[in-house]
Amino acid sequence: MSTGITETLFNAQTMMDTCQETLIAFGYDALDQLSAHIMLKEYQTILLVMGGESVHRCGAFHAFLQSPLFGKLDLNMPRFENVPPEPDTDCVRRIVACLDTEKPDAVIAVGGGSVMDAAKAAYLSWQTGMDIDRLFGREAATSAFPGRTFRRILAVPTTAGTGSEVTCYANIIDAGTGVKKLIADPAIIPELAAVEPMFTVSAPQNLTRVTAFDALVHAVESLLNFRGCEAHPAVVQWALQATRMIVSALPKVLRVPEDQEERAELSAAATLAGMAIRFSPTSLPHLLSFSFCGKAPHGAAVAALLPHFWKFYLREEPVRKQTMLLSGVFPGSTPEEVIGSYEKWIESCGGTVHPGELTGTGTEWIDKLAEDAAQNPVKLESAPRKIRADECRTVFHDVLDHVWTK
Repeated sequence: MSTGITETLFNAQTMMDTCQETLIAFGYDALDQLSAHIMLKEYQTILLVMGGESVHRCGAFHAFLQSPLFGKLDLNMPRFENVPPEPDTDCVRRIVACLDTEKPDAVIAVGGGSVMDAAKAAYLSWQTGMDIDRLFGREAATSAFPGRTFRRILAVPTTAGTGSEVTCYANIIDAGTGVKKLIADPAIIPELAAVEPMFTVSAPQNLTRVTAFDALVHAVESLLNFRGCEAHPAVVQWALQATRMIVSALPKVLRVPEDQEERAELSAAATLAGMAIRFSPTSLPHLLSFSFCGKAPHGAAVAALLPHFWKFYLREEPVRKQTMLLSGVFPGSTPEEVIGSYEKWIESCGGTVHPGELTGTGTEWIDKLAEDAAQNPVKLESAPRKIRADECRTVFHDVLDHVWTK
């Protein structure tokens, strides 16, 4: 960053330093720290996995070439480019084929969440010899190879949203069914995350908006998952800090896209929210958003779905208590008022809280949400108010029919 470190950013970085699974290099010297890590490891061949034009537009690839240490290292750096915004199993298999050819010492993913997810899935598939289809679900590789230590990607996020640079998750579309599915395995937690907020400055306004929405919903869902919050003593702290930073910074960035300080806050918040969902995962809003693939941006979908399932969760008393922790960010004297404040904030930033407006469909689309959700039972099980696969259709219609459109 070219700006000074504010107290808010200092606090956020202090929290990031507590991340045990991933070394987080944050700020203007993040690539230099990545370069030093590579030099210490004495890597010779590194596969770069990247997206399309955006990685060049944001300056990330140029920054790699200009980094002082990278320039001194005698590295072979083949590239796999043009990972699509919604990578599928065939894309992952193509990356695995590239890994077979290049046999790299390490993999660096440079891009948004889709690029990082595809790289994570492919690197694990290549090391295990397990086809991507066999990796879906919870800890498939870890269970198949107990005690084995896997090499993990190095991540360079170019958006401020997914938190994939610190999570054990990868979302990949099943090319056979068209359904987005989840890999949840500690074997894919990145080894190092080089978070340089300046890479996000060139992001178009809507991408900035929806990625920030995604990070915000990560933080809120993590906080509402009261059982998950027990998995790590700092989850609540991380989630609250991320929420405060996004709610403060996003409106400013939407007005002044080049505001480096606020961009840094969004990047830090996205990483903190990723740390939170590592231990206290998202559930129904994120699960249902999988079905919006191809119809609406992921962040817009989760932002629209959240308040309605949040209200559904309020029937659990611990969720009501967790909700009130957010009353300093979304003002309200009751949980219902807090959710109302959230809805107003989303709409003030140009989002919608009516999911049907994003799909352009009637409530019959909710049947597809239920059908797809049944194929991802991991998130059904992690919901603050759990539901069974055979209950999805009834519950989803009860929750969404009256709010699907205005």
